[in-house]
Amino acid sequence: MESRNLAEAPTHTQNRNELKVLVLTDLAEICKKVAENSSATEDARQTAGQFVAKFNSLVPYRGEGDVDQKFQAEKLLIRIARFLPEIAAL
Repeated sequence: MESRNLAEAPTHTQNRNELKVLVLTDLAEICKKVAENSSATEDARQTAGQFVAKFNSLVPYRGEGDVDQKFQAEKLLIRIARFLPEIAAL
């Protein structure tokens, strides 16, 4: 049986944070596509574009952000998730 160094094993919190980053990245890509899609309403494109801009401002801190940047990322994830029904209605 292989022994693992517990100091190297990712924690539950680290795994959860990485999952949130993956989800937020995918949601930002969806928003980017909406922002560039001429068949979307102007309001939807503008909102999606704002989400993409906010995401891009947080990208340089991926994995190294402070508490405030992590909070901003979580807020953005929630805001985009609430925007999804509007995208689905297009």
